Amino acid sequence: MVCIVRRVIRTVVAWLTVCMLTLATTGIVSPVSVSALSKEEANAISSNCSTIKQSLSQLQKADSKTRTYLGTTYETIAGRFITPLNLRLVRNNRPTLSSIQSEFSDAQIAFRDDYTNYMREMENLIGIDCRIEPEKFYDQLKVVRERREKVRLATEELKKLTAEQYQAVVKLRKEIKK
Repeated sequence: MVCIVRRVIRTVVAWLTVCMLTLATTGIVSPVSVSALSKEEANAISSNCSTIKQSLSQLQKADSKTRTYLGTTYETIAGRFITPLNLRLVRNNRPTLSSIQSEFSDAQIAFRDDYTNYMREMENLIGIDCRIEPEKFYDQLKVVRERREKVRLATEELKKLTAEQYQAVVKLRKEIKK
């Protein structure tokens, strides 16, 4: 069981790394705080509108696939590892890892909610005609960046909790072998 948990954790970490590299190259990872859009920037957005929208659509598709993969992985971790382990610990009159289970469940809910909000804002962004309204487009882009940052933080929390679960299992294994 520990080997399977270790493999799942490695897979999640690898995917999170790939996702973060993808996000970093698109420039949507960290929000940029700029108060106003200059004429040159507005003109650049207007003149490159179709390219920008195409890139955003590609990003949206990639994000959707990543969300599906991560969501399935998180469900697998909770359903096949965390919950069954706690049930078995209860049956064997051992202390459970219920705090990690509870935090993981809360983090999953936050991830789903944050991702839904992010995608809603991304749809709004793609729906804005950036040729006509570059300022509105840019303002919405800032909102999307903030929402995406929340998704990133939620994935980081789930990654941390997965690592905590793994460490708890390793510790438990050592205790049982004594």
